Amino acid sequence: MPDETACLGFCFFDHQLFYAVRSSDEKMQLRHIGAVDFNFNIVEALAANKDGRMKSVRAGVNELTDRFDVNKLNILLPPVLECWATLPKRVHDDAREREAYINILMNGIPRKHIHPSWFALSNQDYRLLRLRADQTLEGIRTLADGIGKVDFLSTFEVGQQWIEHAHPGGSLLTISSFHQCLSVSSFILGKLRGVTYLTFDDINDLPYLWLQKARDLSWMQGLHENIQVCGHAADDIIKILHSYLDDAGVITKMDSLEKMQVSADEQTYGFDLAKAYPAVMLALT
Repeated sequence: MPDETACLGFCFFDHQLFYAVRSSDEKMQLRHIGAVDFNFNIVEALAANKDGRMKSVRAGVNELTDRFDVNKLNILLPPVLECWATLPKRVHDDAREREAYINILMNGIPRKHIHPSWFALSNQDYRLLRLRADQTLEGIRTLADGIGKVDFLSTFEVGQQWIEHAHPGGSLLTISSFHQCLSVSSFILGKLRGVTYLTFDDINDLPYLWLQKARDLSWMQGLHENIQVCGHAADDIIKILHSYLDDAGVITKMDSLEKMQVSADEQTYGFDLAKAYPAVMLALT
């Protein structure tokens, strides 16, 4: 019989899809962690919604959902498919100002095709606004056809899941590295403090771009007891940004089951587990 609580979490980095399946009985036990390789950049294919490539991705996802009898699917949305903005709470509370900001941020997209979500921040005078548009979600939504429950989550929600999972306390900075994109989130005492993402053509431009962002976002220069790095080229990201991060912070590449505080039957993997870390967290939700 199908596993009534089978949950599949997956994410995309470059030309690979990474996935994790949660055990039905134990919260911290995973049935499997794996990867599916493609011969094209999956994030670019999702953004462009190219039929031929999307067909290949859908086939891969369908094989996984059938194999594990999945009825819950949690998908990490790459930050380039979303728009984030931190706005004063008064904007959130005033319908006219709220709609005016949404129209500015999503200029040219009809309002009926825009889906806003608001998130509380540690500074209660501000709110985080996340915007998604139908035209950028069209392709990725087809990956979930036939699944009973589907959630599309943002990179900062992976950090929130980690906090619920590990209860680390203190302050936390998370860095998720994609091909030519870096997502950064900050948490203090379990609450989201701020999020942003940087796009770049050359990874060696990151120090300049980091400092440029940090001039406007004070939390990027704040104290962080723990700094997590995952995703594409995580070792390079740590090396390049090390001197720009809090000297007192402990930098952890999330590349082992022990660091993730989960267990699974497999102990060794033929890929970098730092790329599968978001999928693991999503499988636990």
